[in-house]
Amino acid sequence: MPRIEFILHKGVRILDLDIRGSKDIDQNIAAFRLAQELAIKEPLKSLRLLTDVTEAHFTTEAVSILKEFSKSTTPYMKASAVAGVIGVKWIIIQSLLKLTGRDIKLFDTRENAKEWLAEQ
Repeated sequence: MPRIEFILHKGVRILDLDIRGSKDIDQNIAAFRLAQELAIKEPLKSLRLLTDVTEAHFTTEAVSILKEFSKSTTPYMKASAVAGVIGVKWIIIQSLLKLTGRDIKLFDTRENAKEWLAEQ
């Protein structure tokens, strides 16, 4: 089940959008919508976001929601990292990077992503 919450890593506040292993597309979409609501309440260029998509499932509709999420939250981002990007997810993320112009760092693990975000 997806989880969206603010976490502290090395004293740094990070919005953790964790959909690891979720195969329920509706829950994944709801998670991105909730994360969007939280993100746009933050000051501009202040948010550090960790999105973990390890073994999560996506559909065309979910990718569309993900694009909407990325576009609408870009002004609030200080740093953004994604963990678990392999296979077709790599293509999706690359298209989001081009669409939003956002600098999203890709990591194999959550821990590496959290470390990088804490340094930003």
